[in-house]
Amino acid sequence: MNAEDKLRYEITKCRNCEACKDLLNFSCLVFPEMFRLVDKEREAGEKISTDELRHLVDLCTFCAACPCLDIRAALMEAKTEYIDRYGLKFKIRAIEDVERIGKLGGAIPQLTNFLLRNDVARGLMEKTLGIHRDRKIPGFPKENFPEWIKKREKNIKAGTKEKRKVAYFAGCTARYLFPEVPKAVVEVFERNGIDVYYPEQGCCGMPSLLEGDRKLTVGFARINVDRLADVVEEGYDIVCSCPTCGYMLKNILKVGAHYSPEYRDPVESIDGLVKIPLYGLLSSEYSGFFQIPVELFEEMLKDEGYFSFISPRKRIMIAENTYDVGEYLRILHKKGELDTKLGPVSALATYYPPCHLREQRIGRPYQYLLSLIPGLSVDSIDGNYCCGNGGIMGFKHEFHHSSIKIASRLIAKIKSLKPEVLTTECLSCRMQFNQLTPYKVLHPIQIIKESYSNYQ
Repeated sequence: MNAEDKLRYEITKCRNCEACKDLLNFSCLVFPEMFRLVDKEREAGEKISTDELRHLVDLCTFCAACPCLDIRAALMEAKTEYIDRYGLKFKIRAIEDVERIGKLGGAIPQLTNFLLRNDVARGLMEKTLGIHRDRKIPGFPKENFPEWIKKREKNIKAGTKEKRKVAYFAGCTARYLFPEVPKAVVEVFERNGIDVYYPEQGCCGMPSLLEGDRKLTVGFARINVDRLADVVEEGYDIVCSCPTCGYMLKNILKVGAHYSPEYRDPVESIDGLVKIPLYGLLSSEYSGFFQIPVELFEEMLKDEGYFSFISPRKRIMIAENTYDVGEYLRILHKKGELDTKLGPVSALATYYPPCHLREQRIGRPYQYLLSLIPGLSVDSIDGNYCCGNGGIMGFKHEFHHSSIKIASRLIAKIKSLKPEVLTTECLSCRMQFNQLTPYKVLHPIQIIKESYSNYQ
């Protein structure tokens, strides 16, 4: 069954189920369109066309709100197959490589920022790159994070094995647009006596993955897997301040890896059975284990996924040693190892847990950590909300207004709480909040850093 046929099967299955119809109607463009297409096919007897299916997959922001993993996988696989078949538009190629944009835009930040504020330049940008002229783009800083960290003599590998040490995967948006976030990460870890090493790294690959660009995504993954596997073998834990990067490294890279010969050969069998993790494409975690006879394991289960050409041993090793920064700090606190000399931060904050953090199933570590700060009052957004930006999706001319529509319910909820500060760890969400709200938006690690600074 090819990817398009699989998508046809899955959308029909979804229409027959409807378990999450009400859950997703408020923030998902895919499900209403999916139901419309299936209903039209049934009523008119006309098969859903390939063009209609291509439009359907282009509506998906892959927020991971839908509880059914099968439809997520089918949408992404079909999108990739369409790109393999028809190619990728120039406008998408121009904006999907966030790291390249960061490097180019940051080369002469004063010029770039002038062009971003110029109406004529924004009009040309809309025509050539497809970025909507009303989309607010953050200014490029005078010094990005890679430049800042390169100047520090501290960015060297730690030799000791006894002391905690972390390798920091910062993410493209933080590195090139919001360097104050990774700087805060480094300073908070150092405050806690933890050595921080920033290894050479590329984009996590999520933007290109979600645009169906297999070649670029695999290229990023090859580079990152080799570099990150090396630091894990040297005793480092990997930490991510971006939930999307963490989701990619923890969850998506490992899909299928346990079915590979490289993983299978050293696995011991008990009574002829092999214990295998049960998970699927874009799943958030192992949902349990199942046992399968060795001979069936060898014949039926294979590592045939997106990243099957990359060492499964390394992919698993990275996934099992990667933590969200907030998750890591919460672990330290529960072990009594976190510096709790936190000063007061007098503010009414609203915390929004982003989609890809929720998908990691680690709870809300920052909500827990922020509760330790004296003087800080935190309201948390509960329920299934989405900011609608979807990485680069919200920048596209044709998706801009849909992006804002998706966000409207969340923005109304935030405004009803009347915060002084809005906080979330997703910088894509941060850009959307800067677009649609008047509030100051911070990563929670910045608030923790401020609290440490305020301690007397």
